[in-house]
Amino acid sequence: MGSRFMIVNPSSSVINLTDVYTLNESAAFLLSKCLECESFETADLAAWLLEEYGIDAELANADAAATADEWLRLELAES
Repeated sequence: MGSRFMIVNPSSSVINLTDVYTLNESAAFLLSKCLECESFETADLAAWLLEEYGIDAELANADAAATADEWLRLELAES
């Protein structure tokens, strides 16, 4: 979808296309990194953002926390 990426909620036992979400490039990057790991924390998300995009630590931490909160809210991740 251009610079957007789509994901179907993996927590559903049956594919429900009403649970389709779009991710921007940085969220898709983070999700791909998370899928390579057995587990991850918000600090990992921030470190990956710093490494990939070269943004300052404060922004990386804020973006990582916002992303983690949104994934938890949408049940795309577990705490």
